Amino acid sequence: MPYLSIDFDTLKKIETYIYESDDFGGQDNLCFNTSVVYFRYNFVKLIILRFFLKQLAFTIIELVFVIIVLGILASLAMGRMDRDLRQEASETILSHIRLTQQLALDDNKHLPNFSANWQRAYWRIQFKNCSTTGEVKPIYNVGSDLDLSGGSDISKGESAIDPINGKYLYATCFSSSLASDVSRDILIGQKFGVTNLKLNGCSSIAGSTANQIAFDYLGRPHRGIAGYDAFSSFDRIIRTDCNLTITLSDSTTFSIIIEKETGHAYIEGQENL
Repeated sequence: MPYLSIDFDTLKKIETYIYESDDFGGQDNLCFNTSVVYFRYNFVKLIILRFFLKQLAFTIIELVFVIIVLGILASLAMGRMDRDLRQEASETILSHIRLTQQLALDDNKHLPNFSANWQRAYWRIQFKNCSTTGEVKPIYNVGSDLDLSGGSDISKGESAIDPINGKYLYATCFSSSLASDVSRDILIGQKFGVTNLKLNGCSSIAGSTANQIAFDYLGRPHRGIAGYDAFSSFDRIIRTDCNLTITLSDSTTFSIIIEKETGHAYIEGQENL
């Protein structure tokens, strides 16, 4: 049976009607119908109040259901209290790998200034484990060797800007490089407890062990682009998929796969992310 919905103004009007209406004897005839009017008036008022109050209450079943739902929500919330460092680290690194490829697609480095070493300018992400005591470890940088020096490092002025916080995706292995304009997301050792990064696979004709991946103007992955010179002919394009293995402080590992030819990157086991 549906509940009766009534407000207090309506209730007051009903009370007035009962008191003044001829149906209940009228105000002038109350002296002759006092007992009848009193009984009928209070009976109707009681019924109205009962329905009105019933509308504002919960049944036992409703209360039990609400308690169960709150319990389920609380258990889910408690499960998210602890940080999932593995997932945070993998998503951060993956996003910057994809950013590197996007920069390569947007900023065509094909034959910059017609230099013989033009391929060194490809946008790259380079990983450093920084094994020396007292160093910041591990880290990675994103940037382009604009001066085509061919060195294994890029400078701060050659690094990319983090689109999330507007800071440089650049640091060296030493804490002296950690200025306020440097993104803390690349300090994966400090922030996520990463202890080691290693590239496996990534074979090419020229061969390279460089711990870095670069992308050309078509989004194709390369490895060891610092070795490109006038005699190179795309011989550092990756011919097998790359497996970037990341180790955390609790010795657990996860991998990010970078596919040959397309450069598509994804977290192993989370291909749809």
